Amino acid sequence: MKALQERIIKEGQDLGNGILKVDSFVNHQVDPVLMDACGREFAGRFDKLGATKVLTAEISGIAPALTAAYHLGLPVVYARKSKPITMPDQVYLTLAPSHTKGCMVELIVVDPKNWTLP
Repeated sequence: MKALQERIIKEGQDLGNGILKVDSFVNHQVDPVLMDACGREFAGRFDKLGATKVLTAEISGIAPALTAAYHLGLPVVYARKSKPITMPDQVYLTLAPSHTKGCMVELIVVDPKNWTLP
């Protein structure tokens, strides 16, 4: 996507080791117009797959996932990095590499049997 590429070239910082710092428009500060454009692009690429939800890791993935889900007409589910006390005991858990932390982190999603459906 051209707008995202241009923004990365203009404001992104390559920190090495596969880490691209884009916190001025994705993380610490979110550009809603750019995220909406990203969401439209994702929706266009994935709309024929028959997805029922958009899944993302919390923090950096939430903004583009939310706009993609909006354009797909789907809910967003995000994998938490820690289990809050309000989360039921039945969860799915996996480990994923965190390039910014330099270690493996847990990603936790509530078991779909415990989701409240609209």
